Formats: sequence, structure tokens, C-alpha cells
Amino acid sequence: MKVLVTCGGTREPLDAARYVTNMSTGRTGSVIAETLSGLGCEVLCLAAAGGVKPAGPGLRVAEFSTFAELNGALRTVLRKENFDAVLHLAAVSDYSPALIEAGGRQYAPGGNTKLDSSPEVMLVTLRRNFKILDRIKGYAAAGNRPAPLLVGFKLTAGASREQAQAKIAALSAADLVVHNDMAEMRGAHPFHIYKGGRKLADLEGAAALAGWLHQTLSRTEALCC
Repeated sequence: MKVLVTCGGTREPLDAARYVTNMSTGRTGSVIAETLSGLGCEVLCLAAAGGVKPAGPGLRVAEFSTFAELNGALRTVLRKENFDAVLHLAAVSDYSPALIEAGGRQYAPGGNTKLDSSPEVMLVTLRRNFKILDRIKGYAAAGNRPAPLLVGFKLTAGASREQAQAKIAALSAADLVVHNDMAEMRGAHPFHIYKGGRKLADLEGAAALAGWLHQTLSRTEALCC
């Protein structure tokens, strides 16, 4: 079985020294990639720069930094290779810097110099990014590849049951959705797995989640979505 895993958080540059990012470490995705590799899967992991990266036999790792780099890497590899499943854990920036205003001047983000920090106010205009998850199967189809089983991941923060269900339902492109909430992460790391809005399992820890996913992905009927 061949699996593609994404993990870690994107970095959206402001200038040569600053960037906008998130709290993702890539640890959960790395544990899942290593566990699946240990169970005999051929694994490619697209891992964020500065985040935790998996290692192990039969495991390939490629690095990304920005939203554009991750999207480009997924588009390229999914057109070139067949995958049975894609586990999209990467914490992808919802917005990228589009314009910076400081000291009465405007700057394009991501320049090769460090912006002057003397202005009292710096305004950063952010532009909304599209959802990479929604395009993953299309990237495979563009290369005449079979559609992989797509597993999406949704992290919420203190969400009510109704709010969490709405967030899960929004990931309609995914065949399976793994949900966890920051309020539950107090010495534990629970995961809740859904298919079509119906809960399939509650699991504790990334290794247990990887084992469950391996069993599910190994069943022929689970791959026919």
C-alpha cells in the first residue's frame, strides 16, 4: 500500500526575517508516517520546514515551506505517482500576505531584505487561499491516476458539538475526517474519526490512529469511495 502524508505548518513570508505561521509541529503526522512505514506501507511524507520529520525504511521525505510550495508539491507528485491514500494533516495557511504598508510606503511580501522596524504601525493585508484538500483528487485525475482515499484532518479549539460537526461537514472532499479539539489535549491526544458525518471511532494517540487507518485502508471496500 502506498500512502502520501502531509504534516507540519506552512510559513508565509513577510520579509527576509519574518513570516506568518501556526502552532503545528508536524509530530502527529510524523508518527503516523513512521507507523505506516513500519507496517509495510510505502510512504511519502511532505513535511514542513522547521517541523518534526519522520524517518524509517521505505519512507521518503520532501520538505515544503509555503502554501504555494506545498500545493505545487502535491500537484506534481499526484500527477506522477499512484497513491492508495492521502493523509492531509498539514496545517495550511488560510491566508497569505498580499501587501505590507509601513512608514507611508507599500511593500510586496517575501522580499530579500528585512523591513525597517521603526514605524509605529505596520499594516499587513492578507489574501485568502483556496483549500488544497478540495483539489487533491483533481490533481490525481489530471495525471490520469486513480483517485486516492482522502483523509482530512480538522483541529478545533473549544468548539461545541454543533460547531465541530459543521467544521467536519465542510470537509466534504474527504472520504474520512479525523477531528480533535485543543480543549481535549490535556495530557492526552484523542482523535474522533468520521465518514459522511457518522462517527466511526474514538482513538487515543497518533500511533493508535495510524494503526486504525492502516487496518481501514487495507480493506478493499474502504478504498472504493
